[in-house]
Amino acid sequence: MGRSDMLRNMKATLFPLIFGSGRRCGAESLLGLSFIFLFIVAYAEEPRATERTITWAESLVADAESSRDRELPIVVFVTQQGCQFCAALRRQVLYPMINAGELSDKAIIREVSLDKGFTLQDFSGNEISGRQFADRYQTIVTPTLLFLDAGGTEISEKMVGISNIEFYDFYLVKSIEAAREQIKKLP
Repeated sequence: MGRSDMLRNMKATLFPLIFGSGRRCGAESLLGLSFIFLFIVAYAEEPRATERTITWAESLVADAESSRDRELPIVVFVTQQGCQFCAALRRQVLYPMINAGELSDKAIIREVSLDKGFTLQDFSGNEISGRQFADRYQTIVTPTLLFLDAGGTEISEKMVGISNIEFYDFYLVKSIEAAREQIKKLP
């Protein structure tokens, strides 16, 4: 059931409760208002689709410099429009971890889209499409997380798709830790 269907059903159910039909008492009207209040609160808590907490990859040259300075891996979140698994990963794992500050001092997180029109500056300073970037890392499935060093080399095994969303954050932290260990070994 879509949101518009749900609203239409709520209106048909709650309208008589709120405004009465001549046979309803005040308690039923109060009950109806309570349902509307709960509905409003529930949707007020829903995250806004326009809020971004993951920065689009625009210049991997600049990100590489930051990676070297801070000794952090670059985690590239490869996505595409319409990918429901990408949306679920953002909403259920990445945004909560980022908002809680769990990743800010552990990795530089960037997003790359496979969609037509998305471009970025690669590690060599060349302007390429998101699809070209993903092809370099044999990435065809979204979502995929790549763990890269400042030179653009994979330093931890990529995470492809979602096998278990409940444990995804655990495996993400393990992959970031493995990437950080590899960075410490670099000259």
